[in-house]
Amino acid sequence: MTRILAAGMAVLLPLADADVTSASLSQLVNRPYLELLEIAPSLSFKSEEFEALRNDLKSQRKSEIERLQKEEKELDRKLEELRNQLKSLNKEASTDSPKMAERRNAMHCEILRLEKARGEKRVERQHGVPVAFDNKLAKADLIQQWPAKKSEIDRMVAQGRARDRQFGDVEDIGVRKISEDQEKDIKLGEEAIRNMKTYSLMPPELEQKEAVAYVRGIAERIAANSDMKVPVKVTVLRSQEINAFAMPGGFLFINTGLLEKAGTESELAGVIAHELAHVAARHGAKLMKKAALANIFLQSAQIFAVIVTGGVAGIGTYYALQYGFIGLGMVLDLTLLGVNRKFEAEADQLGTQYAWRAGYDPRGFITFFDKMASEKGYVKSASFFRTHPPFFERILSTVSEIEYLPKSEALTVDSTEFRQFKQRLAEAVKRESSTDKKKPRLQREPECEEPAEPALTGALAPKSCASCVLEE
Repeated sequence: MTRILAAGMAVLLPLADADVTSASLSQLVNRPYLELLEIAPSLSFKSEEFEALRNDLKSQRKSEIERLQKEEKELDRKLEELRNQLKSLNKEASTDSPKMAERRNAMHCEILRLEKARGEKRVERQHGVPVAFDNKLAKADLIQQWPAKKSEIDRMVAQGRARDRQFGDVEDIGVRKISEDQEKDIKLGEEAIRNMKTYSLMPPELEQKEAVAYVRGIAERIAANSDMKVPVKVTVLRSQEINAFAMPGGFLFINTGLLEKAGTESELAGVIAHELAHVAARHGAKLMKKAALANIFLQSAQIFAVIVTGGVAGIGTYYALQYGFIGLGMVLDLTLLGVNRKFEAEADQLGTQYAWRAGYDPRGFITFFDKMASEKGYVKSASFFRTHPPFFERILSTVSEIEYLPKSEALTVDSTEFRQFKQRLAEAVKRESSTDKKKPRLQREPECEEPAEPALTGALAPKSCASCVLEE
């Protein structure tokens, strides 16, 4: 197996060219985090320029939200028009002729697709747009504050005080005490999983054994180099949603959408290390009250129905689960996952340490985080950032920890095994998804053409089915 190693542990990239260093602030906030870390000490902007940028981003955010609200209203209008057409169709005869049945099916397909598009617009407006602009603000803060923070870290290291920071005893990973009674969380995690299945929130599992074994191997390697005292139990969910989450007790769930999105082995390792850090620190258990667990999942099921269909769950819910990017990450209670500002920063720091200790380049999590935040079209990244909020403090915590860690020349960025895994994964997802369509269903769905990518801005109605609906 061939492994691609990092050139070193410091946050270093080749020096940026003059075009980048002379760019405006509004241009720089679109650049990668690692590049900004490299060039920030050479940049010079006045505080007034940062304030002007923040005001401009606030205005852009408002405009984006207003645009999406307008598009949602247009989708509502189209849906109302289609439902009125269905009412008219029902008055034509007591039973459907073949032509009427064809028209009815076309209307059903169009309604489902428009409901999906409306759900995506709502997710974009409520989650995606805030994430995109928070990420740009975080980059502006990084440009402004990183040079001073970097100098502080260098001074601490030079004075022999690197271990004075929280969790600074990295050489003691595995024997130090991060949290107590991790084993007590296993029962809580098991109950959470039962509730997920009870309310039909759990996507199907990937069946391709070699692909699942590869992911499990990475997770076990990181767990063995962490502060976890419980075994990690890995489940790969066949879902387009780009996300991963860990339940209390060491239950790690990774969606195939995230596995497909990860560009290198170190990016995947970075995400897994972050999730296992939540387990090691017992973040979910600390926030979670067991008595509220069942109610949380009932609310999640209800919220899911509203997000997807705007009302009662039904065929539209199934349709979104199968073809949409709205999934578990949009409905799971964040307390169960241990998500708040303090715990996310802790999981970033500990996850960075665990990835490094396991021999991975810890910058992988930053590059994946940046990739998701820069994704064109907000809906694909909305779920990931609901469960992994993009705060400036998180980026600062992660890059600061990388600077503090002992330098190493033998950290894995990528491997040929990862490339082979990606190929097997793509084939398995395609094969297993096609098999799903042949399985019997408890609920009959309209026979519709499988939709393409989520509706893009301005593409409010799929033309293929709209033409069928309007045809007389």
